[in-house]
Order: sequence, then structure tokens, then C-alpha cells
Amino acid sequence: MLKFLRKIFQNEEQEAKKATEIELQNLEEWLDESSKPLMEELKQRTEEILMKIDEESQRARLNIEVLENAKLQNPNIPFKAKQYMEGNRKAYLKAISSFLGRLEINNKSYPYLANFCKEFDEMINDLNKGTLRSYTILQEFFANETNSIAQNLKSLNEMFKQMKSVLNNGKVVAVNEITRKAQSLKARSRQKINLEVELKKASAELRLANGNKDSIMADIGKFNESDEHKNFIKLNEEKKSKNDAFYNDESRILQSFSVLEKPLRKYSHIAFEHEEIAINYLKQPIETLINDKNMEILNILKNLQDFLKDNKLQIDEKKKEKSLEEINRLSKDFIEQFLKKYSSFNREIKSLDSKIKESGVSERLKNFNEQLEGINLNIKKYEQVFARLESELTKLQSNITSLAGEIKSSVKTIFDDEIEIAGV
Repeated sequence: MLKFLRKIFQNEEQEAKKATEIELQNLEEWLDESSKPLMEELKQRTEEILMKIDEESQRARLNIEVLENAKLQNPNIPFKAKQYMEGNRKAYLKAISSFLGRLEINNKSYPYLANFCKEFDEMINDLNKGTLRSYTILQEFFANETNSIAQNLKSLNEMFKQMKSVLNNGKVVAVNEITRKAQSLKARSRQKINLEVELKKASAELRLANGNKDSIMADIGKFNESDEHKNFIKLNEEKKSKNDAFYNDESRILQSFSVLEKPLRKYSHIAFEHEEIAINYLKQPIETLINDKNMEILNILKNLQDFLKDNKLQIDEKKKEKSLEEINRLSKDFIEQFLKKYSSFNREIKSLDSKIKESGVSERLKNFNEQLEGINLNIKKYEQVFARLESELTKLQSNITSLAGEIKSSVKTIFDDEIEIAGV
């Protein structure tokens, strides 16, 4: 029965402590308000210590004045010793005065005081390094006065130790850490909004680019079905057909000059009047034949035939017979027929090329390809930007969720409050 009642009361207490929803923009204000009692206590204790520090500083300044005006216990010392002592007194007083001047604290906020406690340790170290020798020497002449100032410094050191102890209070440190995290959460939330805007922009640009691509692909599809494109395809097929047909005639000429390569090369070495053109026939048979307006090839073939029959080229019998057969095939009639075919072929190809060019289809297709290439590059760029932004947003959201969880957990530990942070 008792367990049952305890469970009821626990449920009622849980319901009573329903999580408080706090807008992210109001989180810092809520933390300030919730931590007021703790910070007021901190402020009160630090002000008490600061008052003591101020009082001790004033006592130190009075002791400085005393030391400044103090008379030598033994005035009967050498003049040089007096000068040495005065130099050390001035150096010591200057260092202590400078030190006390730096102790004047106007800003009493937690971060400032925490930093100043660290600086105080450095100030003490600097002071000790700079005045230790002066202090030791002055002890010989003004023991009471120098000891008073040393006691002031010792008291100040103890007060700052108390200050550090107060400032290093676990709850105070935790509250300031939560505040820092709240500021970071707000900054990252703003960053998230900016990323979301950039992501929407990148998504819109990607959709627009894909829409442009679809539009161009539709135009290309429509153009491919047009009569002008079909006529363009027909002209190209006709050109290919004529090229294929003439290829057999070209191959026949090339084959003949391939068989005659060795004897023709030897002939070029001894027939000086035909040397250049014979070499050209070896290199480019078709082009040389077309440009051979005087039909020098017929004289070359006749001479080559005579040389082969008279064994002037020192060619083996089998190669000689084959070469003579090939020369017989390359008759005047055969060559003239080839040149006529070439002339007709050349006119027809030029006519087809002219028609293909006049149709403007090649330019249209080139323009389509350039547009498509440009849009594909843009799509790739926008996809990369979108993927990068999406990845950054995912990481940032994870970071925000983690940071918000840390803040809620810390609030629960320090203030025993359940909160939900809206707007993250």
C-alpha cells in the first residue's frame, strides 16, 4: 500500500515538474534570471574581498609613503652607500606603486575577475623578480618599513587566493559554461538558418538547370524528327555511300603502287629526270596521280617495264613477274577511267558538302551540343554544392542537438529544472 501511494505521489511530482519551453533567443536571459541568487552571492563575496583588497592597497600606499620619508637608522654611513641605498629605495617604491596601480579593478564581472586573478599571479612574480635585490638591501636600512610593505603584499596574495576559491566554485563555473554554450547554440542556430537558405537556393538552381536540360532535350528530339534533319541524314548517308564506292577504286590504285614499291624506288635512284615524281608516287599515289597533269606516270611505267625486262633493277624473278603484271593493269585507259571517276566523285562530294553546309543542320547540332554541355556542367556544379550544403547542415544539426542536450542536462543538474529549447 505504501509503495502504491509513493508511486502516485512520484507521478504527481513528475507531472508538476513539466518541462519549461524556452525560446532559444530568450535562453541567455532565462539563465541570467535563474542564476541570479548564485551570482548575487558571488557578487557579495567578491565585493567583500575586493573591499579588503582596496583597504590593504591603501595601507600599502601609506607604508610606501612611510618608507619614502624614512630616515636612516644609522646616518653615519659612507656617501656612496647612501647613494646606493637611495637608488634601491626609489626602484623598490616605483615597482610597488606600479603594482598597486594595476590592482585598481573597475569591472567586477565574473570573467574579468577570473582573468585578473591569473594576472595577479604574474604581477606578483614580476614584482618579486624586479624588487628582490632592492628589498634585501633595504632590509639593512629600513627593516620595519620594508617588512610592513612585504606584509601588505602577503595579505593581498591571501585575498586573491580567497577570490580564486570563490570564483572557482563549481556551480559558478558550470553556470558560465552553460551561458557560453547558449551563446554558441544561438550562433550555430543562425548558421543553420543561413545554410538552409543556401540549400534552398542550390535546390532551386538545380531544378532550374534540370528543367533547362529537359527543355533542350525536347528541342533536340523535335529537331531530330524534322524534315531538315531527315534530309541532313539522307545527304550524309549518300556521301558515305559514294565514299565507300570510290574507296574500292582507290584501294585498287594503292594496291598496284604497293606491289611496285621496290622496283619504283630503285628506278627513282637511276632515273634522275623522274626521281622527284617517282618518290611522290611512292609516298602519296592517289594525290600525285590526280595532280599529274602531264601523265608522267605513263612514261615512268613504260621505262620501269623496260628496266624490269632488261633486268636493270636487280629484282628477283617472282617479284619481277608480279610487277610486270601490275604495270600492264595500270594502262592508260585504266588510269584515265580512274581519273574520270575521281573527277565525278569529287564533284558529287563537293555538291553534297555544299548542300549539307547550306542546310545549317551541323551548326544547329553543334549549338545544341554546346548548350547541353554547358547545362550538364552547371548541373554537376549545383549537385556538388547541394551535396556539400546538405552534408554541412546534417553535421550542424547533429552538433546543435548535442549542444542543446548538454545545456538541458546541465540545467537539470544545477537548477533542478526540466527545460525544452524551442527554435533549434
